[in-house]
Amino acid sequence: MANSRPTPNYALPTTISRPVSLDPSAPGTIIRAALLIEALGNILGAIPMIFLARPLLSLITSSTPSPLAVSLTQWLGGLTCGLAAPLLLAYPNTKRAMESRTTVYWTLGAGEGALVPLLLWQYMSEGRGSGLPGGFLLGAAGVLAATAVWRLWVMQVRPEWMGRYREEGVKEE
Repeated sequence: MANSRPTPNYALPTTISRPVSLDPSAPGTIIRAALLIEALGNILGAIPMIFLARPLLSLITSSTPSPLAVSLTQWLGGLTCGLAAPLLLAYPNTKRAMESRTTVYWTLGAGEGALVPLLLWQYMSEGRGSGLPGGFLLGAAGVLAATAVWRLWVMQVRPEWMGRYREEGVKEE
């Protein structure tokens, strides 16, 4: 069994980090707003999926939702709500949060990269077997694709929007 006591000179990961000095030309303001908006959207979108799954599905499809569809929609709502956590953890202007922003964006982008082709494939198959109307599939693919393009654009064209910092007490050379 591994020793669970801390070893001197080695740090354990935490969500707390030392204060940093922000680069005034890249304070992360835009990305912080985007993180907050997306987290809020996830939470607000998840609430009806969790608590109003049956009426929500009735709005989307013309058939009566099965108990399985209701359960899966509630699970999707829980997952959507859970995806707000990494967005919120990347929000503060601390060393640890700022360093996690790119990872958060790549991870969520990977999910979008998997879902967009799936939704488009279902749309091209005229929704056969999905139980969802084509317009819904195309709309969902469009929203996720736009979000993925935003992420790629920020990381490749405007990486300074992620924010830059210097650790407190570290002298400039």
